[in-house]
Amino acid sequence: MKKISLLVLLAAALHSSAQFNAPWRGKKAAVVLTYDDAIDQHLDNALPLLDSLQLKATFYVTGFSPSMQKRLPQWRNVATRGHELGNHTMYHPCNGGAGREWVPADYDLTKYTVKRMVDETRATNVLLQALDGKTRRTFAYTCGDMKIGDVSFINELKPDFVAARAVRNQMRPIQNVDLYDVDCYMVAGHTGEQMIAWVKEAMAKNSLLVILFHGVGGGNGLDVSLPAHRQLLQYLKEVEQDIWVAPMIDVAEHIRDWQTRTAAAAAQQKKTDEDYKQMLAQLNIKATRPGPSGNPQAPNAANSDESKATQYTSLPDPLMLANGKKVTNANTWWKSRRPQIVEAFDREIYGRVPAKTPGVKWEVTATKDTMIGSIAAVEQQLVGHVDNSSYPQIKVDMQMSILKPKIATGAVPVVLEFGFVFPAGFRMPPPPAGTPVQKSWQEQVLEMGWAAAVLVPTSFQADNGAGLTEGIIGLVNKGQPRKPDDWGALRAWAWGASRAIDYFENDKSLDATNVAIEGLSRYGKAAVVAMAYEPRIKVGFIGSSGAGGLKILRRVFGEQVENLASSAEYHWFAGNFIKYAGPLTPNDLPVDAHQLLALCAPRPVFISVGSPTVEGQWIDARGMFLAGVHAGPVYRLLGKRDMGTTEFPPQETLIADGDIAFRQHSGGHTTGPNWQYFLPFAKRYFTKK
Repeated sequence: MKKISLLVLLAAALHSSAQFNAPWRGKKAAVVLTYDDAIDQHLDNALPLLDSLQLKATFYVTGFSPSMQKRLPQWRNVATRGHELGNHTMYHPCNGGAGREWVPADYDLTKYTVKRMVDETRATNVLLQALDGKTRRTFAYTCGDMKIGDVSFINELKPDFVAARAVRNQMRPIQNVDLYDVDCYMVAGHTGEQMIAWVKEAMAKNSLLVILFHGVGGGNGLDVSLPAHRQLLQYLKEVEQDIWVAPMIDVAEHIRDWQTRTAAAAAQQKKTDEDYKQMLAQLNIKATRPGPSGNPQAPNAANSDESKATQYTSLPDPLMLANGKKVTNANTWWKSRRPQIVEAFDREIYGRVPAKTPGVKWEVTATKDTMIGSIAAVEQQLVGHVDNSSYPQIKVDMQMSILKPKIATGAVPVVLEFGFVFPAGFRMPPPPAGTPVQKSWQEQVLEMGWAAAVLVPTSFQADNGAGLTEGIIGLVNKGQPRKPDDWGALRAWAWGASRAIDYFENDKSLDATNVAIEGLSRYGKAAVVAMAYEPRIKVGFIGSSGAGGLKILRRVFGEQVENLASSAEYHWFAGNFIKYAGPLTPNDLPVDAHQLLALCAPRPVFISVGSPTVEGQWIDARGMFLAGVHAGPVYRLLGKRDMGTTEFPPQETLIADGDIAFRQHSGGHTTGPNWQYFLPFAKRYFTKK
């Protein structure tokens, strides 16, 4: 069975809250074990079993309980073992009256004022902080009573607590959890099998399950037997690969963060959709064709059959002038043909950079000595302050870090990477079992005696359509929507690379005449765009750039123009690019990926891809190889060497005799395995100062 491309997972993660906001940290459900009232049986029966199984729980403490009065040091020890001491008030007030004659008159909640309840609860927090030193915790309503008269007293206490647990036998998915009215299942003589059934239901529903214990083996009228309690906890331990068991404070903070991210993602998507619609209106397009799915098992899966890929009859000739005449010399290329290709990319694909963009003032914000593997290095953190005097409402700061060899005899070459910063909660899929441990790319670069720089593209232009009226694009446009030929994010990120090189030119420890650029996935696209437009980049390392990068767009294989032109990815491009997903087609494009690579000529480019069985077919490795093949004539015209072959090579075969290199490694969506081949390739072209 084919594996889903890691590129697809990455793209989905960055564009869909459903991916990077995995509800329960990649598990099927969350279970919170809570123990109320601070009684001796919690210390004597529950705590030892929890600790033996390495399960963490929340103990909702009644501050003036007999057990607290007699065994305060042991209750302090509960927190040192990783459990939460939650607030269950000082005196455990409950609503008295019919059926609750057991409620003491002095602690009848119906006779409380809201102020008394708030003060008592906050006093309990002071006690608990003295025990565990913590200021963030959760609350449990006593007897499940949430109001004094008609007033919900928790409103005044929300600043004091992350969450509040009620008493109601329900479980909810993460998006429906009310953090100040958290449901729970109260145990009262239930068997182990009955409680395990709750857990199984929570897994089936992908929900939060909170379980409330009072007496454990005695000590309270609401009791659970020791065998039943043990049976449940042992089951939770057995299925811990599927269940997240944690104290309420940890789960509640996760829920809050998840809900906040989800709300932000929804608002961002709404703004993106609005921007996309206004661009369609500018283009007078009613609808676009949908793209295929990156999931090979989907009914509309992208084509991965090579026999169906080449439905085009020809590619635009990079050495044919617009008037039909052949380019036969370098002078005609530089003065006539190359500007024509640049104009087509500017107008129809990547967009035009404004004639005047604001200046950037770089500031070194931190410097420290560090070790990268066995290499002594100096690490610098930098911020590039973009001049926003023309529109102060938008502030743009660029983030970059540089690792330099601590010992160097002169200015050193620089490898500049476009670096990912993932959303909170995002986790990259683990590498396949048996994947060898590799040195980091930074360590390998430092071993060459070079510097390693990381520029964060999203620090100055967001990776979504909602951000097109912000960042550097929004700043130049003074917060207004783009015109159809305005630059998109890829071109903006490439602009950022140029501003980084500006800094390199003013740092005497760096050799700005020897700069390589590297990027993976969408940043592979940005890296080749940067190289095409920025002549100061000497060598390119283009990783799995796929469609919109070095994949031939006319090929019906993997990701398609329709995917790129959708509301998920259109922001990378000029608005005009959307036309080629309706009413035009990719065959109507005036240029294609081989011409983007030709714009890099005569400078060397190393094309890196992963295994089709690990990385997947979405990026179309052969489509990128063909870009290298069809850019060859331009390299030859300029006195350089092409790839030397037109036959797609076997996996892990290095093609690097010419000035266009290619290697498909056996790993996934990463450039990692190819760094050891790229660096010697780059060294061939770096000149010593």
